[in-house]
Amino acid sequence: MPFDAKIVSAIWRKALELVPKLSLVVSATGIFLMVALIIAEIISTKFFNYSLPYVLEYSEYLIPIIVFWGAAYTLHHEGHVRADLFLHRLSEGAREWLILAGYILGFIYLAIVFNHMLDVALRSIRWNSVSYYPTPSPIGPPQMFATVGIALFILQLAIEIGRKGWRLYRRYRPQLVD
Repeated sequence: MPFDAKIVSAIWRKALELVPKLSLVVSATGIFLMVALIIAEIISTKFFNYSLPYVLEYSEYLIPIIVFWGAAYTLHHEGHVRADLFLHRLSEGAREWLILAGYILGFIYLAIVFNHMLDVALRSIRWNSVSYYPTPSPIGPPQMFATVGIALFILQLAIEIGRKGWRLYRRYRPQLVD
C-alpha cells in the first residue's frame, strides 16, 4: 500500500482534535456532576433533614478537574480571558511571537506543576491518604484525575505551540533562492 501523505495528515488532524473534545466532555460531565450533587444535597437537607456524605468533598474535588480538563478545550478555541494592556499595540507579527513565547513559558511552568501534582497524587495513592472530613474518602484518585487533566492541557499547549510555530515559520522563513 503506497504512503499517502494526505491520509496521514487527515488522521493526524483528527487525532489532534480528540484532545479538546475529550477535555470538553470530561469538564462538562464534571460540571453536571457538581450541580447534581449540590442539588441533591439541598433537597436532602431541606426535605429530609439529612446531609449526604461526600457531597462537599467531591464538589471540591471536581473544581480542579473541571478547570484543568476544560483548559485544553478553551485553549484550542482561543477562549482564555486575556488582559491585553499592550499586546494590541504591537504589530501582528510581534504579537504572534510574544504569544508563542508565552505558550512556551506556560508549557514549562505547567510541566513543573504537573510533576509536583503527579508526585502528590502517587504518594496519596501509595499511602491510602483520605480526606479530613467526617466521612473520609480517598484523595488519591481525584488528585490523579486532576493530574491527567493538566497533562491533557499540557498536550494541547504543545499542539498550539506547534501550530503557532509552524504558522510563524511559514510566514517568516527565508525565501529559498533557485
